[in-house]
Parts: sequence; C-alpha cells; structure tokens
Amino acid sequence: MYYPELEKDSDDAVLGFIDTIKEEGFPIDGFHLSSGYTSQNNKRCVFTWNTERFKDPSAYFHAMNEKHAQNVPNVKPGVLLCNPRFDEFNADDVFVKDSKNPETYGVGKWWGGDGAFWDFTKPEGRTAWKKYLTESIIAVGTDSVWNDNCEYDSLVDKDAKVYFEGKGSTIGTMKPVMSNLMCQLSNEAIEEYDPDCRPFSVCRSGHAGIQRYAQVWAGDNLTCWDTLKYNIATILGMALCGVSNHGCDIGGFFGPAPEGELFVRWVQNGIFQARFSIHSASNDNTVTEPWMYSDKKQYIKDAIDFRYKLSPTLYSLMERAHENGLPIWQPTFSVFQNDPATYDEGVDFMFGDSLLVANVVEKGQTVRPVYLPKTENENERFYDFYTREEYAPGQTVEVPVDIASIPLFVRSGAIIPMSGNALHNLMTEKTTALDILMAPDVDSAFTLYEDDGRTNDYRKGAYLKTKIDVKAGVKTVVTFTNEGSYETAVESMALDMIHREKSPFYVQVDGKELPHFLHRRKFEEAESGWYYSQRLKSVQVKYPNPKKDHEVMVSFEQFDLIGM
Repeated sequence: MYYPELEKDSDDAVLGFIDTIKEEGFPIDGFHLSSGYTSQNNKRCVFTWNTERFKDPSAYFHAMNEKHAQNVPNVKPGVLLCNPRFDEFNADDVFVKDSKNPETYGVGKWWGGDGAFWDFTKPEGRTAWKKYLTESIIAVGTDSVWNDNCEYDSLVDKDAKVYFEGKGSTIGTMKPVMSNLMCQLSNEAIEEYDPDCRPFSVCRSGHAGIQRYAQVWAGDNLTCWDTLKYNIATILGMALCGVSNHGCDIGGFFGPAPEGELFVRWVQNGIFQARFSIHSASNDNTVTEPWMYSDKKQYIKDAIDFRYKLSPTLYSLMERAHENGLPIWQPTFSVFQNDPATYDEGVDFMFGDSLLVANVVEKGQTVRPVYLPKTENENERFYDFYTREEYAPGQTVEVPVDIASIPLFVRSGAIIPMSGNALHNLMTEKTTALDILMAPDVDSAFTLYEDDGRTNDYRKGAYLKTKIDVKAGVKTVVTFTNEGSYETAVESMALDMIHREKSPFYVQVDGKELPHFLHRRKFEEAESGWYYSQRLKSVQVKYPNPKKDHEVMVSFEQFDLIGM
C-alpha cells in the first residue's frame, strides 16, 4: 500500500521498485496496485485517478507491462457521496436502495465517509459496472482486476433493497452473492474488451463457486508467528471447499514489520501458495520488501526462485483443480485417510499428492519434528527431498533446521516436474529444460499441463497434457502420452529417479540404449545419457525432448560380472 499513498509521483516510485526487484535478481510477474491511485482529497473515489500520483495512467500501465509486471488495480463497490462522479453513477440507477425510501440509494459508511453501494443483482448495474471498469481500468492497459471490500458489511441497514433480477430482496440476504458477481463482471469486461485475453481477477471474499471467477486471499492478516501458522489451516480448509487458488499476504498485512526470521519463514511457506503476494500496510512506518533485511534477502530470493522452479507442477495442479476441484494444498488426513494420527494436523500438508511440506513456523526452532503418515501400501516410503534419505511411513522424524531450511519429503510414486532453466517471469519465459523428480517404487501417474498462459486458445485445444505413467519393477517403464495441439517449449528432458537399492543395468528411450557415464562432468556435458549418483542414490537420465509420445525404460536387472 505504500507506493500509491505517496504525495506525488507514485508512478515513478512503482516503476523504480520494479527496476530494483530486477536489479536484485528476484522474479516478478505482477504488482497489486492498492486503491491510493483513486484518492481525491484523501478519499477513495472508485473509477477516478489521482493525477498527482499517476501523471499519465495509460503511459504508466504500458511502462509496467513492458517491464512484465502488470498492474492488478484495486476496485471497490462502495462509492463515496463526495466521489466527483457520484451523480453520473446515480443517474444510471445502480445503487442498493434505502429500506425506508426505496426511491433513493441506501447510505452506509465507507472509506472516508458516507457512501452508496453498487447493486450487482440488477442488469443495469452490471452493464454500467463493466462500462466504467473498462473505461477507467481495462482500456488503460491491464487485464487484471483486484476486487476488494466486497462484503457490504458497512451497509448497516441489512434491510436495504436490492433488485435481485426483479424479484426484490435485501442486502442482508443477498450480500454473499455480490463478491461472485463482481468478479464475474470483471472477467466478462476483460474478455469483451479483448476476446483473446485470459482475465485475472483476485478477491478476498465470495460464496460457493468463487473459484470459477477469482483467486482469493484470506484478508488483512496480522504480522505475528501465530498468523503464519494458522493461515496454513485457512488455506487447507478453503481447498477442501473447492477453492484452491488461494493465499495469504506474505509477511503479514497489518501490524509492525515482521522480524527477519519471521519474514523468511513466511516466504518459505508462501512459495507453495497459489497466490504469492508480499503485501503490507505496516503501522510502524515500515514497508515489507524482499531486501528489508540485507542479511536475510538471499534466503528469501532462494525460496522465491524455488517457487518458480516448481511452477510446472503448480500450474499442472492448478489445471487439475480447475477440472475436478482436487486441492493443490491437501491436508495430510485427506491423502492418508486411514491414519488417525493425521486427523488433527493443520501445519504439515501435501503439495499435490506426492510432496510433504513441513515448514518451520516456530520461532528459533532448530529441530523440526515431522510425522510421516502411514500408507496403505507397505512398500511405500518417504525420501528427504535434498538428501534422498529413506524413511518408513508411520513415524516421527527429527529434522535439524536452520534459517535456510524448507523441510520436504518425497512420497513413493512421486512425479514432480520442475524447470531446469531459471525462470524470472512466467509471461515471457518458458520451461525449456524439464527436470522430473521421481520415486518409482510403486506405480503412479501425473498429468503435466502446458499452454501459452495468457490467451483463451486453450479452449480451442491449444494446450498440451502430457500423461506421465510409471510402472515400477525390475524394468521400470515411464510412458509419456500427449494430448492437445500446443507446441511445448521444452527442448531437453531430465529424469531424476530415486533408487537406493542399485544402479541400473541399462536405460533405453523408445528401445534405443542411452550411453552410460561413470564420470559426472562427462555426463553433464553430454546431450543424452545416464548416470547413477552414489551420493543421492538416484538414476539421472537426460535426452532431447522427442516432442511426441515416448517411453523410457530403466532396467534394474541383476548383471553378475564375476558369474559372466
């Protein structure tokens, strides 16, 4: 919130912030523009621009787009009576009506005084909203909208009248639908302005079905350790309700600046959230930014870089949630339903089906106890993400941690696609080297999803779903089956296959043997081949992406040199 509240030249300050982000080497994809851009005489006035702060909004938006950090402008459904455009809006007859005098608008408290409230249950109100949103925001240069303060709580008169498609009702009854309608309208307005554009809306509230329209966050959280911990349960609960595209303000929104350790831990947890946004309105005149603690910024950068590395998995899980509602973040009791020891767990969670995340959320912690849930298949194991050390399920392990630690455990059957090339912006950069971490000791499958990330062409089949099937055994077979017309940017494939028992006898791609390297450097320099890491007890396979259906077979057959 800091930048749009500057006395003047907020535009230059935001552009400078984006430059600093890039100079420091942090990835960025967008900037949530708080409502200070609408300030008139220190009052929030929707669909207006403060030209002292933003001299030329269109030029500013286009400059941000050129830096690939598109604005997500804050828009609110309450309209102050002092808004310079109030009479214009009122002439369109768009407001919720007074309960005692339905001929006039109802008045409630808003940011800075008395205000009226948009009625999205009225066709004329919806048409007008899209018109003003397009003129004031979308046509200025964005396809992203931040719908905020849409709970209508400050309209104290709960008997105030809403149109409700001609049936008539009260705001007390209908206020739950307002957030969904507001987000539906922002999406419609964006696509009506540019039919090829895929809209992005974010909202802090909504009723069942909000996931169809908007990314959601958990409101104005407090800067403290308890919030860090309990926000996890908030996200897990929302995921079980079908809302997977969720997150919480990283670092805490309200309160004093987060201490250095707390900020690092918040980022390390936040990188797994579908919505990752560092956002603050601190009450001690500070601004929460990635470099605010110079001795901690490398830990923060490392964590955010890891989020971008995981983006192929996150994007695929997002598409899965879009299709069938399965959570991105899953409570452990959801995945391991027959293990009662998971039923009260609200901190550890599964990222997808295969990665157990056990973030550090306690101050000063040096050892992190992690419970590894019981599995139905007795052959399953958990593996330390970093060392590949093997653990039997159904036990608690003590993990030493320091400020850099993000404890992760890979479950048997895991298929975790990651970007082998560094990514700093998902709109302009694509994964060209795909790394897939696997634990193929049981049969499993995962669908990797790709599209262009910005248009609606995916609705016409311009996507690529790569079904990755693993059949475990003495001859472990990994099958890649493609669906869709999207041309992947992936040029090289690398499989990192945990197998602690032994090195392979040979490795084939579509029946053709790959060269075996015993020297790490020579393997790294080769275009294709395989290498067995004794340190990680892992088979590492690399080959050019065939960009078609194909099969990788890794033989773990016994070959007895002496017996030969």
